[in-house]
Amino acid sequence: MNNIPFITILLAMIGSVVTLLLNRKQKLAYIITQLIMAAVAVLSFLLIPYFSTGGGTTTYLLGHFPSPWGNELRFGLMESVLAFVFSTVLFLSIIGGKSGIRDDVQSCKQHCYYSLLLLLLLSLLALIYTNDIFTAYVFIEINTVASCGIVMVKESGETLKATIKYLIMSLLASGLFLISIALLYAITGHLLIPALSEAVSGLVVSGTYHWPLLAAAILMTVSLGVKSAMFPFHVWLPDAHGTATTASSSILSGVVVKGYIVLLVKIYYRVFGIETIRSMGILNIVFVLGIAGMIIGSIMAMKEKNLKRMIAYSSVAQIGYIYAGIGVGTWAALAAAFFHMIVHAFTKPLLFSSAGGLIEASGHSKLISDMTGAGRRNKWAGIGFIIGTCSMIGVPFFGGFTSKVYLAMNSQGFIFLVALALSSCLNALYYLPVALRIFSKGESEDILEPAGNASNYALSIGCFSAINIALGVGGFIVFNMLTKGVEIL
Repeated sequence: MNNIPFITILLAMIGSVVTLLLNRKQKLAYIITQLIMAAVAVLSFLLIPYFSTGGGTTTYLLGHFPSPWGNELRFGLMESVLAFVFSTVLFLSIIGGKSGIRDDVQSCKQHCYYSLLLLLLLSLLALIYTNDIFTAYVFIEINTVASCGIVMVKESGETLKATIKYLIMSLLASGLFLISIALLYAITGHLLIPALSEAVSGLVVSGTYHWPLLAAAILMTVSLGVKSAMFPFHVWLPDAHGTATTASSSILSGVVVKGYIVLLVKIYYRVFGIETIRSMGILNIVFVLGIAGMIIGSIMAMKEKNLKRMIAYSSVAQIGYIYAGIGVGTWAALAAAFFHMIVHAFTKPLLFSSAGGLIEASGHSKLISDMTGAGRRNKWAGIGFIIGTCSMIGVPFFGGFTSKVYLAMNSQGFIFLVALALSSCLNALYYLPVALRIFSKGESEDILEPAGNASNYALSIGCFSAINIALGVGGFIVFNMLTKGVEIL
């Protein structure tokens, strides 16, 4: 069991190289990618009952050098749940977006696309498991390059423009993160998180190097805030998520931005200590920016006429929910934020996958005004969009309702409750008109499924929908695990 995290990282690493070599063997590259995604999901799932019953965490030593010189993986219940969720979302997103990959990515480059997806999986697993701050930086860079690659691979003018904006902002953020690591290393002499945490704790107690510690914490917050689309650093997200092929949009919104949030939480709680972060006033800033994202992201979504950009701006609002929960600064609120993260990880790919089907059923137009009756012509896309809409609004028995209830119960403040209610109302104002339009009577009532991919598409939409409802009905099981997991984070 203790070898599983390293095995999953190694599988993704080997797979990314193998698929890159499979030129003109696109089907084989797809099969290998999906087999690795499935294997990682299954292996990660096996860790959940192992840590649920045993508790605690495990540190896995890489190589023969112990702390503080060696490299380590650290994992427990929280990391196991996140690894399972991320790999499952990737697996289902690729299935649901297969027709878009076929149409948007040149046949001779599809094996490269699958290699980039495995690099994304590799980097996400490393960000979840790593116990070394510099190793986290290395995989941040791998994640950045792979993320830009899966946007650019569509090769249209708008995707190239979106990729350049995404790349510039991501590289600036990476530079800030590297500067913050240099500051911490200069004043502590450590990169491994346990040794780094002990040194930072000593500096805080002694009162020395206050300003360098504050600068490092702020730089890391801004850096990972940019990469995870925290308001107001979200300006790259609508273009990147709104123009990429369907599978890429689903993966970027569903899991990629979440990986950076997970890393930031680890830094807050395990490097600096949450009380130190609170005393610096950073939690208050994160809370305010989260509330602002909840409201302004929803307002921007209301103004959009492009369906995918509307869903992308909705992600800005949902990321605001997560950051507001983190900003509360309690274990219960953190568990609620992670639960909302998981719900969003399954809901947003459902919406993007459904949007891909609706766009195909509307003659490949992304304009909401052209989608009258699209849900009738593509039944699975219509059903998926309705379920995703119910979750985003917070209709009972859907995942979004349960996560919002947990956030409300643990918000510890009137402002959060008001923002939560207002954002939910705004969600209804832009999702419901689209839901009504796609089921209005259109010019044609012919059923239209993605050509050559109907069964795969139905499987993806069906699984995402079932998981969403399961999180709405039985979400307390997952929330209880997350509560247990965050306490030993």
